[in-house]
This record gives sequence, structure tokens and C-alpha cells, in this order.
Amino acid sequence: MQKNKKNIRLILVISLVIISSLLTILLYLFPLIRYSTASKNIKKIYFAENITPTHLRLINEFNKLNKGKIEVIPINLPYEKFSTNKRKELITKNLRNRTSRIDIYAIDVVWGERFIKWAEPLNRYFSADEINGIFDAAKHYCYSDSLLYSVPFFADVGILYYREDILKKMKNYEEWENKIKRGITWEELSAMKIPNCKYKYLFQADAYEGLMCNFLEIAGRNAFYNSDADILGMKKNIISKRLNFIRNLIYRQKIIPKNITNFDESKTFNYALQNDVPFFRGWPTGEKNIKLNKKLFSKIKRLKFAPLPRFAGETPASTVGGWNLIVSKNSNNKKESVKFIKFLLSKSSQKIIWEQNGYLPVLKSFYADSSYLSKYPELKLCFKLIKNGVYRIKHPQYTRISDILTANLNRFFKNKISADKFIANTLAEIKLIKSRF
Repeated sequence: MQKNKKNIRLILVISLVIISSLLTILLYLFPLIRYSTASKNIKKIYFAENITPTHLRLINEFNKLNKGKIEVIPINLPYEKFSTNKRKELITKNLRNRTSRIDIYAIDVVWGERFIKWAEPLNRYFSADEINGIFDAAKHYCYSDSLLYSVPFFADVGILYYREDILKKMKNYEEWENKIKRGITWEELSAMKIPNCKYKYLFQADAYEGLMCNFLEIAGRNAFYNSDADILGMKKNIISKRLNFIRNLIYRQKIIPKNITNFDESKTFNYALQNDVPFFRGWPTGEKNIKLNKKLFSKIKRLKFAPLPRFAGETPASTVGGWNLIVSKNSNNKKESVKFIKFLLSKSSQKIIWEQNGYLPVLKSFYADSSYLSKYPELKLCFKLIKNGVYRIKHPQYTRISDILTANLNRFFKNKISADKFIANTLAEIKLIKSRF
């Protein structure tokens, strides 16, 4: 009897140890099980863009606000590795393959017509008030008929950078500065006498999209017909005369270096600062986003914004650009993707991208806030340039049209063909595209 009692006690002790151990294991594993179950319910949004520290800041803020529900995962397409054209082709390949891997793409505004067939229509996701809060010029490339297939992330516009410290060495600097701020003419710029200055001006003349923007700005708003936009509607005599004037600045007056035919935005910025070129064409975003030699950082503070040069009798023409956001039709998380886009369009996010990255906000409220504009007068100037800006054409084959024009124009600036030949070749090749599609 005594022996049975001992056995029962032993069994109870062992049972208690086992139960205790199981409870300990369960308590230990429960958070992991709960996390595993929760992680399966998290909607993961993949966002393809040139991811800067500012992007990461906003992504982290959004993920924190939506912890356990939505997680945005950035896919970095840095400008240093992916030129505008390479990025376009990479996105095209992904969309054409109908992959659901990437949910949101940041696209150059002029790519919209090409990508519309792969983009989720967004009208039903946005209220009228949300869309009306965005200024009109920023929405220029967002619609096809009444279909909203993209929303603007930030705006951009062509500007003239000038070095105030260099120009102050001139006689009558104040008089020249007034001309620059109003919009200096090409004739005035070429006649300027700037001490110890080999080159006066730079622009982007490599065969890529940036050259198309420069072409529109050099030609001016009066160099095109409003009709027949599919073949650019060129006023040939005006364009020929103006292009020849600019080429003479390279090969005769030699105030622009020959190697601009290899320049994109990054090369322009670096060359201008390294060689103390007083004027160069760029985007407002360039000042904070282009990678520079560390020795050049101090010169950034000496840069000022102004309207681009113009021909006498014309107003300055600045190309309106920017980057829009599209949601892939193949995304499995469309609703959550739109929620992230709306976060990027919030006033707090738009304020951050302007102040940290120099990305022009797309909300009207920024440009109606006089105290904010007094703090950032360059923002006021950029908005004025946008309101009077020029646009690249909207066309399903725009990227091919741009490739044709920039390839021929690059040859012109290399002094290989005449202005008349540039125009003839460009229009003939574009007509071939029209016949194919």
C-alpha cells in the first residue's frame, strides 16, 4: 500500500513537470505563432522608384502608421545606375510581363500614354476634392480622355541656374541681375563680359529625354503650330534659325563647350561647378539630388534660380516635367497601394519632399500660402514658370518620337548635320512611326 502511494506521488510529480514544461513552451511560442499569423495578413506593397533617404523616411512613417496591416517595400532604381531611358525600358519589361511583383511605379510624366494599358484606372479611388487639391499643370499627363491612370508625385520645371558670386565681379552687376531675373535674352547672354570666364553656359545635349526638353526651351513657345502635334508641328524657319544661333555659341563664339553633346543633368552640374561656369540649365530637383564631388558642395550655396534664356520678343519657355505614380493592373493590393499614394500626397509628405529633396509639391495649398512662399521664394518662381510652361506632346509613341528627335538633334549639335537636315530627318522618321502604328 505504501509502495502504491509512492508510485502515485511520483506519477503526479512527473505529470506536473510535463504540464509545466508544455505550458512554458506554449507561452514561449505563442508570440511567434501570433507574429507568424499576423505577418501572413500584412499586405506588402512593392514600390519602384529612385529611393532617396527622404523616400525611406516617408516609407518608414507609413509603415509605422499601418503596422500589422500594410508594409511598403522599396525597390531602388537609382539615377546613377538607371538613366531615364533605361528605367523606362525596365518598367516596360515588368509591366509587359504582367508580373504582380511590383505594385506602384514612379514614371516620368511623358511615359503615361505608353503605360496606360498596364495601369489601374484610379477615378474610383479618389474623391473630387482630393483631385481638385492638385494644381492643374501637375495633372496634365494624368488623364486619357476622362480616365485617371496616374497621379502626380512631384512637379518639375526647367530653370536657369546662375552663380551670383561670379557675376558680382562684373560692372553694373545689379543691372544684369535685373535682366537675369526677368529672363535674359540669348543675345544679351552671349554679349556679357564676365571676368576670368572661359565658358558662359551649359545645357544637356546628350541623345536622351533631357535634350527634348532643351529643344522645346531653345525653340520657344512660338516655334510650333498648335495643330498636327503628332509630328511636332514645327515652324521650320524659326527653329532652324534658333538652333543655328545656339550652335554658333559652341563652334564660333565658343562660350559653350563642345563636350555638352555628352552631358546629362549630372554631368552638367558637376562640370559647371568644377569649372565655374556662371549659367547652366537644370531642374530644381538637381540641386539636392545630383551626386557631386565633395569639393564642390560649398559652391551649391552660391547658386540662384532664374527663368531660362529666351530670344528677343519672346517670354521664357520652361518645360514642365515631374514624376507620376501608377498602380499596376496586375497588383493584388490595389486598395492598399492607393492608400500609400494618398499618404505621399498628404500636405506633410509633400512638405518633406520639397524641403529635403527639392521636389516641387503638387498641392495648390503650398502656392497659396504667402508666408511659406516668402520663406522659399524659389518655389514661387518655379510655380510661375510652370504656369507659363511648355509641354511635350501626349502620344502613345512619344518615347519613340523623342528617341528619333534627340538622336538627330545630338548629331546637329555635334556639327554633323545642318538644321534643315535635322528637321527633315526627324519629320520623315516620325512619319514612318505613324504609318506603323
